[in-house]
Amino acid sequence: MSKILAKNLNLWYGTFHALQNINLGFGERRITAIIGPSGCGKSTLLRVFNRMNDVVEGVKVGGEVLIDNENIFDGDFNDLVKLRKKVGMVFQRPNPFPLSIYENIVFGLKVHHLVKKKEFNAIVQESLESVMLWNDLKNKLHKNALGLSLEQKQRLCIARTIAVKPDIVLMDEPCSALDPQATLKIEELMQRLKKDYTIVIVTHNMQQAARVSEDTGFMLLGELIEFGRTADIFTAPKDKRTEEYITGRYG
Repeated sequence: MSKILAKNLNLWYGTFHALQNINLGFGERRITAIIGPSGCGKSTLLRVFNRMNDVVEGVKVGGEVLIDNENIFDGDFNDLVKLRKKVGMVFQRPNPFPLSIYENIVFGLKVHHLVKKKEFNAIVQESLESVMLWNDLKNKLHKNALGLSLEQKQRLCIARTIAVKPDIVLMDEPCSALDPQATLKIEELMQRLKKDYTIVIVTHNMQQAARVSEDTGFMLLGELIEFGRTADIFTAPKDKRTEEYITGRYG
């Protein structure tokens, strides 16, 4: 059964039809990559899964998106705080809060009233250990997070996301601001995290998609052109447009 299932998903920004009849499913505890040229709808699709597009004026959505078999666009579904706890998001540029490292990690715990304060220390340690930052930062927890390196900031943002124990982690170009060495470290981190989380990554970097994901979807002009196992998409695409994009003939 798919962890996330989109059925006849359409999305409009005013009169612009940004997502057109999307049908796909994301497997649990797998990494799925969404690739395609700029403006094809990748990030819009990603933001559908935690309804972040709701904040954009004039957005209209049709179809269904089921997470654990519950339609998050059903008229009776309105608990967006609970949804965004379950479906965390890591953005293109690291965006730590201008607070201490410690306060960044516990921020979501306080918002969602998840645990008692006496449990914060253990969760901070566990979250930072999960992203391989604990040894580097355990003596700097009360320093401002804005003083970290770019890679450390992105790891911290991932730690902040997983501190609230989501089921799904959405990553929108999480390595675009990082150098190649830092990118590989974040990719290694993704491989460790998929044991516990379903990960969906949007990336312009096709080599990255090939390295980290088990499944890949190719989008073009708001349509999902092809979806399947990453190895198949990259070695034997069924659609000529996929082949042309992967081989660099456009995009």
